[in-house]
Amino acid sequence: MKRILFLLFLSLSLIGMASNEVVVSGRVNAPGTLVRLMVYDDLLNMHESQVAETTSDEQGFFLLEGKIPCFLSGRIAVGLESVDLFLTPGASYNVAITLPEQDPHASYFERQSPTLRVKTASDRGAYRQIIESEQIISAYILNYFDALYRRHQYRYLDSIKAAIDAELKVQNENVKHQNDYKIASVQMAVNADGGKKVIKEFFDGKPVLYHCPSYMDLFKDLFANKFWQSPYLMDAFQDAFWTGPTAFKEYLDTDPFMARNPRLAEMITIYNLRTMYYEQPTLRKAVKDHLKAIRDRSSYAETKTMVNNMLARFDRFAKGADAIDFELADTQGNKVRLSDFKKSMVVLQFVEGSSKTVDHQFETLAELHRQWGPKVQLLTITTKDQLTVWEKRFRENHYDWPLLNLGNDILLLEQYEVRTFPDYFILLPGNKFGMAPAPSPDQTLSEYVDGML
Repeated sequence: MKRILFLLFLSLSLIGMASNEVVVSGRVNAPGTLVRLMVYDDLLNMHESQVAETTSDEQGFFLLEGKIPCFLSGRIAVGLESVDLFLTPGASYNVAITLPEQDPHASYFERQSPTLRVKTASDRGAYRQIIESEQIISAYILNYFDALYRRHQYRYLDSIKAAIDAELKVQNENVKHQNDYKIASVQMAVNADGGKKVIKEFFDGKPVLYHCPSYMDLFKDLFANKFWQSPYLMDAFQDAFWTGPTAFKEYLDTDPFMARNPRLAEMITIYNLRTMYYEQPTLRKAVKDHLKAIRDRSSYAETKTMVNNMLARFDRFAKGADAIDFELADTQGNKVRLSDFKKSMVVLQFVEGSSKTVDHQFETLAELHRQWGPKVQLLTITTKDQLTVWEKRFRENHYDWPLLNLGNDILLLEQYEVRTFPDYFILLPGNKFGMAPAPSPDQTLSEYVDGML
């Protein structure tokens, strides 16, 4: 009997383990390239975790295997490129990824995106239904834009829902949630009431869908400025903020909506404290104290995770924190390390394609370089595909600071959390972060650099 119970327990355990497994196999037109499976496990912070990693073989085939806790949005990263994918635990996917051949002289905004074709998926149609639902929603918006956004005709929202039901007969709850909140974002524009009806229908008293991208996108649109809206009064708000975490929570709960939605209220508070952290540097220590208090008193695991991820990012890029060292080759093939410039302030620039905006930033940066002289070291890092383009630009415009080749060190972009190009960082002597990220040269970069010299 004990043996039977043991075998039953073992089999159930194996089933449970297998149910969290996800397998992505396929082919990409980039042999010998790093391929990774990433998931967004915290959409509030857009925090990613790596599920699996491999290198495509000489024919471009790859296999990625790992575990995920629940239905998640993610991406397959192939070198510097990536394609989005919704992942179901226990499912396997066979895909074909095509990386377009880019024109090296095209601007960043003219670059073509890679394409993903899911050939087979054992997720009971979840990925296919999400993609086809998005196509239906987008088609309705395009065809009935005037009726929806100008004449505010609500009946077209019902038509979108009816079309999805008729064509797809969605049963998967994750797909339903994704569709509901996609349509709700359109409904907000149709209602034209600042989101009041949408909040009442989709957020007040409703579950918090931490892993639903459309839910989180709409959440950010609706609650980004909650602290600066009625019924809060700025003087009372500030008094409560400086009195301490308990007084601050009590004041926030004077809004009945916050009081009756405690789980959602925590996420709203966290998200708005994040805004305060970045927009009001003098409040940063107090903001971190409030976040820690929320984490410590919360009974929700998701809240604790979001706060920990947020604090970790604050600390990683905080003024005085160690910048990530690197070793890259310049245009002559010489190895250059960030640590070679420990005695200087450094302005670090990541750049890819060109555009009028980027060209203007370079012109401004060159002028600042002349003003700063040896007090500030400039370093420009560009991708392998764009190196020859920028090498020519540097030569033609007589830019005399180092141009470095990112090569295959794509993880450096993630370590610095470079998500758009160009991106800038101010590093203090000793290779310490001064400001990360920093404003562009055509904005207020010089003001911050001058203030740190």
